[in-house]
Amino acid sequence: MKVFRFATEIDRSAQRFYEEMAARAENPGVKNIFRQLAEDEARRLMQLEVRAAKTNGDETMALDEGWNVYERLRQQGDRLVVADDVAAYRLALDAERHVLHQYEAAAAAEADPVVQKILTEIAEDERQLLRELESLYDFTNVPNSFLAWGEFSNLGEFHNFGRDAD
Repeated sequence: MKVFRFATEIDRSAQRFYEEMAARAENPGVKNIFRQLAEDEARRLMQLEVRAAKTNGDETMALDEGWNVYERLRQQGDRLVVADDVAAYRLALDAERHVLHQYEAAAAAEADPVVQKILTEIAEDERQLLRELESLYDFTNVPNSFLAWGEFSNLGEFHNFGRDAD
């Protein structure tokens, strides 16, 4: 199987999945997140197609069409409900982690150094996308995990903590 053909199919599936999720979303923020993710996948798809046109010897047996996580998510259809921004980013993060893991495993299993290099480059692109998504998730999730809440909200309960009480 051609590596770039496979990678473009994964990104095409991701774009379709995010577009469908945006169309189904009732929350305007979630709709916007999925719309932006679909646009990001469309840009990445164009970049992959340009790279694919410049490469010939990228045949590998290390990739399996059966692990397309986006097609599996699309099959869940209406059962897959995303209610808020944090859940939208969490869903995207889980899918991207799965894709990255598969590219890394394929690169590790590949014997041809040229194809291994291509797989490693694609995995690095996925890793960069994952870092960006993690940053967005962390920013969105800050109100849910603010450390100072636990430290400062109930200090009155601990007025004698670590001291001898008179």
